[in-house]
Amino acid sequence: MSLRVGLIVNALAGVGGPAALRGSDGVAEQALALGVVPQAVTRATQALSALRELGAELTIITGSGSLGADAASAAGLRCEIVYRKPAKESAEDTAALARRLMLMQVDLILFAGGDGTARDVAESVGDAFPVLGIPAGVKMYSGVFATTPAAAGTLAVRFLRSHARRVRQCEVMDLDESDLRCGRIEPSLFGYVASPEDPRLLQGKKVRSGAGDAVQAQAMAASVVEAMEPDKMYLIGPGSTTWAVKQALKGQASLLSVDAYIAGKLVLHDATAAALLELTADRPSRILVTCIGGQGHIFGRGNQQFSAEMVRRVGRKGVSVLATPSKLISLAGRPFIADMGDTAAAAEMTGYVEVINGYRSKAFYRCEAF
Repeated sequence: MSLRVGLIVNALAGVGGPAALRGSDGVAEQALALGVVPQAVTRATQALSALRELGAELTIITGSGSLGADAASAAGLRCEIVYRKPAKESAEDTAALARRLMLMQVDLILFAGGDGTARDVAESVGDAFPVLGIPAGVKMYSGVFATTPAAAGTLAVRFLRSHARRVRQCEVMDLDESDLRCGRIEPSLFGYVASPEDPRLLQGKKVRSGAGDAVQAQAMAASVVEAMEPDKMYLIGPGSTTWAVKQALKGQASLLSVDAYIAGKLVLHDATAAALLELTADRPSRILVTCIGGQGHIFGRGNQQFSAEMVRRVGRKGVSVLATPSKLISLAGRPFIADMGDTAAAAEMTGYVEVINGYRSKAFYRCEAF
C-alpha cells in the first residue's frame, strides 16, 4: 500500500522563545541576531524519524529546503518536492503548500510550527482534512498539536496504519503576539481541524485557571517564600500561578517573564536562555514553574528560556511545580510533560517531580518526556 504524507515546516517557528521575545512573529531576525539557533527543522526530523518504520511504502510530499525537504532527508525518508521555497518564506508559502497537499489528497498533513502556522494551515484546508501539528512554536494553545515531536511521529504512524483513521475536531487558537509582549493573554478561536484521535499523544484543549485559583496561588506563594534558602538562586517561570510568588518578592517582575531571585530580591528580569546559563554557572539554583491546565506541560510551552542545558544543570530534584488542585484535576491523570527536544534532558525529567499544591503542602507527580 502506498502512503503519502504532506509536510510543512515553518523553519523560524519558536526562535523568539529562548530570546524572551514571547513569540517569533516579526522578531525572528532579532532572535537570530541574539544567537538563537532555529529548532523547527530538528523537531520536524524528530517526529519524522518514527515514520521510517513504514518503509518503502511511504513518500513525504513537501516543499524544498527548510520548508520540508531538509527534515525529510535528515530523517532518511524519500520525498517528492511539489513547492519551491522562495528566498524569503512567508505565511503565504505555508498556505500555498497546504492547499497543494490537500488537492493531492495526501493521507495526512504534518506541519511543524506554532499557533500561527496552525492557523495558516486551517484556513487553507478546512475542518475535514486530517492534520497534525509537530510542536515547534513558542506558545501553543491549539489542540491540533501532539504533546511532543516524538509523540507526533508515533501518532502519525498509528493513524496511517489504522483502517478506521479516527479523527476529532480540534480547536485552532491564536493570539496577537504584540499583545502578548505587552502582558495581555487573550487567545481567540480561529476554527477547527480534523486531527488523529489520541487523548494521550494529542495535547488537547488548554484549561484556564478557575476563579478560586488566585487565593490558592497566594497560599502556595507564601509557602515558597518561607522555604527559600538565602544563598540559592530561584528561577521563576511565567504564568498566573508563579506570578503570585513574584508579587510576594521584591522587584518589578512580570507575568510572562522568567525572573531570577536571590534572598528574596530580583537580580535578573525577563531573562533569556543564555543569560540564565551565565547567571547560574557557579551558584546552586532551583526552578519554579507551573503546569498548563488540561495539557500538563511544565517545559516547552512559553518558557523556552529554560533550555535543555539549564534543566540538566538543575536536575529534576531542583525543579518545583506550583499547581493548584484544580489544575491537577484538569489533567485527568495525564502526566506532566517536559518537551525540550533533548534526549539527556528528557531522561533527567522522566520520573516524579515535586509539586507545591498549597500552604506547606507538597506532593509528587509523574513527569514524562516521551
